[in-house]
Amino acid sequence: MRPMSLLLHAAIIGLLGVITQSSAFVCPTCTLRRPTHTINPLRSQYGHKRYAVQQQLEEERRLEKTDAIITDVDEDSLASIANDTTTQSLQTTSEQTIPPEFYPILALCFCVTLLSALDRVAMSIAILPISSEFGYSETIKGQISSAVSYGYGAAILPIGLAVSVVSPRLLMIIGVCLWSLATLGTPIMAELSSSGYILLPLLSIRAIMGAAEAVVLPTMQRILANWVPPEKKATTLAIILSGFQLGTVSAYLVSPWLMDQMSGLDGGAADIEGWRGMFYIYGVAGLVWLLPWYFLAKDSPSANNNIGSAEDCTETWVNTMIEDDASLVFQECLVENDAGEITKDNAGGALKRMQDIQLLVQSAPWSDFLRSRGVWGMMLAHGAKNFELYNLLAWTPTFFNQQYGLNTKESALFSIGPSICGMIGGLTAGNLADFMLVKLSSGDSNNGIVTTKTRTNVRKIFQSVALFGPATCLFLLSSLPEKATTAQILLGGAVGLQAMDAAGFGAATQEKAGERWAGLLYSLTSLPGVMIGSISVSVTGQILDMMSSEEGSGWTTVFQLNSMVCVVGAFCFLFLYDSKKEFD
Repeated sequence: MRPMSLLLHAAIIGLLGVITQSSAFVCPTCTLRRPTHTINPLRSQYGHKRYAVQQQLEEERRLEKTDAIITDVDEDSLASIANDTTTQSLQTTSEQTIPPEFYPILALCFCVTLLSALDRVAMSIAILPISSEFGYSETIKGQISSAVSYGYGAAILPIGLAVSVVSPRLLMIIGVCLWSLATLGTPIMAELSSSGYILLPLLSIRAIMGAAEAVVLPTMQRILANWVPPEKKATTLAIILSGFQLGTVSAYLVSPWLMDQMSGLDGGAADIEGWRGMFYIYGVAGLVWLLPWYFLAKDSPSANNNIGSAEDCTETWVNTMIEDDASLVFQECLVENDAGEITKDNAGGALKRMQDIQLLVQSAPWSDFLRSRGVWGMMLAHGAKNFELYNLLAWTPTFFNQQYGLNTKESALFSIGPSICGMIGGLTAGNLADFMLVKLSSGDSNNGIVTTKTRTNVRKIFQSVALFGPATCLFLLSSLPEKATTAQILLGGAVGLQAMDAAGFGAATQEKAGERWAGLLYSLTSLPGVMIGSISVSVTGQILDMMSSEEGSGWTTVFQLNSMVCVVGAFCFLFLYDSKKEFD
């Protein structure tokens, strides 16, 4: 009977072992786990049965020790561990601040965006006395006005890639120096171009200026990535980009006054507005800006503890996704060095980064981009917007001058209103779109989730307003109202409503693509828009020349053409776009 009783004993012990194994236990403060030995009580040899019983008894003793360890970890110990973790988390959060030494750099970045807009918009005002002095036709005026945009469009992608391997501080110095010298040289090239109407010198120097101004957004993108924590980047970028808006308004306000003050003092005749002096002052202002930038600006802080770690980082292309920023800045991931510091992976230097960029180019979903209906809808809407907006920025002072007989100062002042309307429209669009998305997703049926259909409808609503609205205003403007104030209101409506595209195709990129390809997609849909806008400025000049024999008919055709282009772009977006994410 002894063998039978032992066999029964072993069977009971084995059954308990199997049950214990099936309910594996994990210690909350360690990685101990109940052993997973399987004991077979039906082994035919008694020695094996006895060995199994001994193994089970040893397991029981080990588990008793584990229970004792667990008992020792009382609530006070767990609370202490939690407090330590919270303290470390708070310390980490407190470190995510902007270093004080960055604030002078921030102020300089704001100033350089202001200077960039000032220099660019100045030509739309100066073209009135320049064409009057040298007898330029409307076609030539259009070519001169569009040269900056052609230069910008040709340089933006190469500069975006260059900033990934060249110091952004140094690249900004080169860019500002070049465009300041180009601004200083504009009057000289204009004098040369007036001899026999050889426009090449003037067109070339204006294109160089546009190409040099293309450094602003990519270099700032890189500098912000090095200095500013992600959660503070949007606010910092908004501060810097507001310089563009202030620069545009300042150009309309300050430029006529400067031309009055410099008349007869800048090498021109006393009875001619001092447009030469205006360019000289703006060029010198850029060179003066270089002095504090040279001494105060740095590519990155001495310690890169602001930017976070390489966790969840994806090497990709990024840009500001603002207006016509078609740059592609290569985003590098940070790594932890041997000293435990978070820094850039500089192994291999510039050659390694170029190889990374090449791999990224090869892995990009180019064919998927081209096959996407949504991408085509965004691209065509952006092109239609630029066709209208570039025309208004370049030709509005000339329109007021020719149609209503306003002088340079009055034409510039009447051009301020549309720019202010554009600022208000852009600020309103984002907040209103976010409000609509929250309201539409707050119903019980949606459980607070914004569906793809809802996002698509919101984007289409705002893009429709941004293109059908200007189309209506410009069509009404084509009747050439008798009062200049009426024309100003209609132009303000056109510019203000088109700014609503900030919640249309402007916000669509981040819905169609994930973080890895969003920047590339925005560049892909922006660069054709830059070219379309540049061409439209030249086309307007040719239309005005062809229809100059009939009073006012040229402007009527220009505004009707712009209205039609806006309508076509709106329908393309409505029929082609949806917010379904396609590129991760």
